[in-house]
Amino acid sequence: MNDLIPVNGWTLSLPGLVAPAFHKLQGMSKKTGVMTTVDAGTNQQLNFSDGIEECGQVTMIRTRDGSADDKTFAGFFDDTLAGKKVNGVLTQHRHGKQVLSIAFTGMIFPDYSLTDFDTNAKGDSAKSDQKIQAHVDHWEETYTAIS
Repeated sequence: MNDLIPVNGWTLSLPGLVAPAFHKLQGMSKKTGVMTTVDAGTNQQLNFSDGIEECGQVTMIRTRDGSADDKTFAGFFDDTLAGKKVNGVLTQHRHGKQVLSIAFTGMIFPDYSLTDFDTNAKGDSAKSDQKIQAHVDHWEETYTAIS
C-alpha cells in the first residue's frame, strides 16, 4: 500500500520567476457542458458532452519575501493588459521524487491584489501577501508512480 499524497511539496514554474514560494493554490478544475436530447422511441433522456472544455480560474497566493519574484509576480497583471499569455508548469514532489506535473497553456492574469494593510495584525494575518488569479486555456496532468 502506498503512502497518501499530501497537498504540500509544490513548485510553480512561470516565465521570469526564480524560486516562487506559494502557500495557496486553488481553483484547479475542469468541466464541460452537457447537452440533453430525448430518444423519441424510448422517451429516455440522454446526456452528451458539448465538447467544450472550461478550465476553472486558478488563484495563487504567496507571501512577499523581498525577492525579485515579488516584482515579477506583480508584473503578470501588466503583461495581461499588454495582451501576453504565458505557459507554466506546476510540479509536486514527494520524498524528493516528482509525483504530479500540471502543464498550463494560455494563462492570463486579470486580477491582482495585495493583502489588507492591517498594522495591528498578529501571526499569519500580519503577512503581506500577493494574490493573483489566472484564467487558463488548458491544463493537463502527468502522473508519475512512486516506486
